[in-house]
Amino acid sequence: MLEKTILFDLCHNEMLHIDEDEFSNFNTLLKRLNLKIKKNETEAITNKVLQNIDILFIGNPIDNYFSNIEIKIICDYVRVGGSLILVSEYGADYLQKTNLNDISGNHFGIFFEKNLIKEMKENDEKSSSMIQIESFVEHDITNGLRELIIGGTCSLFLNKDARPLLQSKKHGLWSEVFSKSKEQWIKEKEQQQIIASYTEYGKGKVVALGDIDVFTNHSSIGISSLDNQQFIQNIIEWLLKTVEEPNVLTFILNQMGNLQNEVKDINTVVNNIIETMTILEKRLSFLEERFNLSSVSKKSENREEFEKIEEE
Repeated sequence: MLEKTILFDLCHNEMLHIDEDEFSNFNTLLKRLNLKIKKNETEAITNKVLQNIDILFIGNPIDNYFSNIEIKIICDYVRVGGSLILVSEYGADYLQKTNLNDISGNHFGIFFEKNLIKEMKENDEKSSSMIQIESFVEHDITNGLRELIIGGTCSLFLNKDARPLLQSKKHGLWSEVFSKSKEQWIKEKEQQQIIASYTEYGKGKVVALGDIDVFTNHSSIGISSLDNQQFIQNIIEWLLKTVEEPNVLTFILNQMGNLQNEVKDINTVVNNIIETMTILEKRLSFLEERFNLSSVSKKSENREEFEKIEEE
């Protein structure tokens, strides 16, 4: 089996630094999966940085933003066959002061929401941000999983072709949004929450998670807890598989459809502009005609007055 390469971006002040002791078990797992680990610590993301990279890992950037050029390069990298892991934290872009949603939401249909997910614990009747997941959608990433535990996560809102990967239970769970004015977390309504998602984009793949603790050595919510390590391993293995050709063709057709709709919208705008210009042109012609008639009438009146004066 050929050695694959995973690149950890660290140029945007990411929380997940693979060389730190806190992530040593994750580091060990990657090496066991025969992955070569690289780090981008000194420069913005470019095509050269992503050359020969199989998986790009962006692990919760803080107080730093991706440029529009970087975002385009990342999206093009995925479209032509690269894989991407995006990880945020509670509060998402709002509290982390970054713009992951400009990548995940605008292009892949995955939005990190600015909240914190909590659930009611049955035993002690207290709320907790440690979420247990015991029911799973059918997917290669969830194969063999019985129970996961996720801590301090935000939820995800999905559109386009993005699909839920991990969902909370339907009852006894809610989101809280931080209020700057009140300086506290405000509870929202109870409902099922999506906390991990996946999508295929062209020849590439994307996985997004609302929590970074699952990759740490934390004893209760980290990589060694319950089936968390198997979950992470399944993610890596799925991202390294080639996207099936029918899915790529579907993506191309969808993109062509989107382009056709955009062209239709542009044509509509152009036709509206032409119609507006035609109306303005008619009005200007009408005003010009009235002005000319008025000028002729005025000249005639002036001539008559002059002739009267001459006669007197």
